[in-house]
Amino acid sequence: MRHPFTTSARRTALTLGSALLAVPLTMLLTSTTAARALADVAMSPVSSAGAAPRPGAPPADSPPVDGEVLHGFDPPARDWLPGHRGVDIAAPVGAPVTAVRAGVVTVAGMVAGRPVVVVQMADGRRISHLPVSPSVRVGQPVVVGQIIGTLAEFRHCSRPCLHWGLINGRSYQDPMSLLGSGDPGATVRLYPEGHRPRRPPPPPRSVPDQGIGMPLATGAGQPGSFLRPVPGPVSSVFGMRHHPVRGVWKLHDGVDLASPCGTPIRAAATGRVSYSGYHPAWGYRVVVDHGTVSGSRLATTYNHLSGPGTAAGAVVLRGQPIGRVGSTGFSTGCHLHLGMERNGTPVDPLPHLSR
Repeated sequence: MRHPFTTSARRTALTLGSALLAVPLTMLLTSTTAARALADVAMSPVSSAGAAPRPGAPPADSPPVDGEVLHGFDPPARDWLPGHRGVDIAAPVGAPVTAVRAGVVTVAGMVAGRPVVVVQMADGRRISHLPVSPSVRVGQPVVVGQIIGTLAEFRHCSRPCLHWGLINGRSYQDPMSLLGSGDPGATVRLYPEGHRPRRPPPPPRSVPDQGIGMPLATGAGQPGSFLRPVPGPVSSVFGMRHHPVRGVWKLHDGVDLASPCGTPIRAAATGRVSYSGYHPAWGYRVVVDHGTVSGSRLATTYNHLSGPGTAAGAVVLRGQPIGRVGSTGFSTGCHLHLGMERNGTPVDPLPHLSR
């Protein structure tokens, strides 16, 4: 059977990948201005992760475009084999594309027949965005959240999408690793010997936790704004019932979605994993914190997974796989128990799911 990754698609991908890997740095930095700008980023006393965004810009935890992950990072075992060396995120043509890290533009134009924008960070790694019509020029410094272009018309997914990549030397890395507080390539502020910076004052106890400010789907918290994590019918609704294992009358604090074991479970909305582990009743479970929306803290829980899911602390995008359907814990068969919490109180998630 012919492999779905066709010969022409493989040739295009390999050509593009080779082009991005092979362009020497001396060619990418086409002017002394670009070289000086990159040096300024590297020597700046403020880390690239902490560059001041433009007013109203999304936080550093936001992806370049707001949309569903269509295809995650899936590199091949060998460089010459077919694979997926980046992340595809659905977005409409013309959507603004923003920088997730500070750096210098090293490519802004056509590469292997596609419009590409590449931003090089101070640590030398390059972030590629395609297909993107650039609004920046080679040698231009950019900050976190700055618009670097708009999504162009070049269909390589089932619908318009951004292919987002991260290149370190001649190897590819998962660009999702750029989302979150950790940045192994960030520079640090240096102080004179003997300097003791003052500790910041603790936040007032009266100020509530405002959440992580993650971007959700359009109309987050409203009916139909959360992605249905797995296909399959509802096998048990939210509400009081006799527990199928314990036989007691208690609240079923979520909705059961019947789906075969091993089915990928996708995040209902963008957020940060606040818990990932094993619970005697829930089995393997993942909890995703979506931040504060309309004054309420929202979280979704994914229970009875087949094994450990995405690690705690990781940022996940709407539609990104976070585990697989299983039957661990107090369960009578393969299904996903999906829960939703508003300010820590269970609510029915079903009205919030897209059909």
